[in-house]
Amino acid sequence: MGTPLYTLLLLLSVVNECRSIQWSSSALKEDAVVYVCDNSDLTLSWDVSKTTGETIVDVQWFYEGISQEMIAILSHGHLNVMPSFSGRVELTSNAGLVIHHVTSGEKGNYSVEVNAVDASGSSVTLRRKALVVIREGILTTDGQLHASQMAAAVFSNSTQQWHVALACGTFTYPDTPPFTVEWTTPSGQSVSSSQYTEGQFLLLLDNPVSGGSYTCRVPQSSASVACLHGNSTDTGSSVVVDDVKSRLTLLEAENSQLKGHLVDVIDQAYTKINSVANQTNSRIDSVSAQLVQHMHDEKTKRVSFHATHLKDYTPSNGDVLIPTKVFNNQGSGYNPSTGKFTAPYTGTYCFTASLCGSGTNQQYIDVWLTVDGKHELLAETHFDSEGILDAASLQAVVFAQAGQSVWLEAIGDHNSFYSHAYSNSFSGFLIYYDL
Repeated sequence: MGTPLYTLLLLLSVVNECRSIQWSSSALKEDAVVYVCDNSDLTLSWDVSKTTGETIVDVQWFYEGISQEMIAILSHGHLNVMPSFSGRVELTSNAGLVIHHVTSGEKGNYSVEVNAVDASGSSVTLRRKALVVIREGILTTDGQLHASQMAAAVFSNSTQQWHVALACGTFTYPDTPPFTVEWTTPSGQSVSSSQYTEGQFLLLLDNPVSGGSYTCRVPQSSASVACLHGNSTDTGSSVVVDDVKSRLTLLEAENSQLKGHLVDVIDQAYTKINSVANQTNSRIDSVSAQLVQHMHDEKTKRVSFHATHLKDYTPSNGDVLIPTKVFNNQGSGYNPSTGKFTAPYTGTYCFTASLCGSGTNQQYIDVWLTVDGKHELLAETHFDSEGILDAASLQAVVFAQAGQSVWLEAIGDHNSFYSHAYSNSFSGFLIYYDL
């Protein structure tokens, strides 16, 4: 961050720079194009603005065309003109010149150099250049105006309509000419051109088109600017407009526009249909992929188990019943070491248990089906005094998350299971996995 003193010096520098000698706002811009007629006066309006304390030391003008030479030099308030331009140069401002009676042979680049001293005593040099075009007559391809009816109608943004267009030219100006042309209609009315484009002045005829002869010419008021010497009426050019042909031209343009509009509508509709079709196909592909995956999963995600042979026939309260002999363990969900089944997939499962016991009236079979610590279903039976065999069973359909465990859990301390190996079993299988 600058110090206050630095900021003040910077501001003074900016102010000083802004007040330095410079081109005035009315001076010709750099690389400006100046049009002038043959044997007329060329004005090079280079003007410099300066303030108190600023001094112009000298001004030099140069010509670069057929030859390269100095035109004049202004030094100490005295204008010295070179012999080639002697008697034809006049100082119009502190850096502007008028060169009288220029000829077509003197077209080319003209430049100026201003050497000055600003208020601080520093040297300042300003330079600018302009291209001078000198015309012997109206600047068209052959020195004449040519009126014609354009083959195609022109659409006007202002009227939002198609118009028959007449052209007058063709001009060879690098940019828009410093004048316009006027048209005389079949009724004798004078109208100005509608626009200028590609070297031609255009007239957009009102609808409906009036047939007859239309004449374009440079008006008398612009004759000198257009380098027309004498009567400008001699430069006119006419074209005869056929109203029937003109209506056909308009119909062709309107039909072409309508056809283009219909093509755009059809293209948009086709694009929309394609988009919908692509979305539908994408959806079908997605559903098909899901179905294929589901069918694949149906084959690969199969889970079932069946185990018998209890490890302990008289378990205590809360003990897990552990069938140790495994006949089926598809999906490897059952663990014969712990007696617990762990769901490999989230889904709906069916579990069954067949239990057989033998004991006195002081004994029983009480077993919970437990899902991840939650008691879901109870199977029980109590023995009478004769100690006969009795059986109990359970079957449950439960929803289990992947990783949750399911097991058989004893209740109380007087469970007595029949010791025959195949009398007690624990089974389960996956009904449907969650997508």
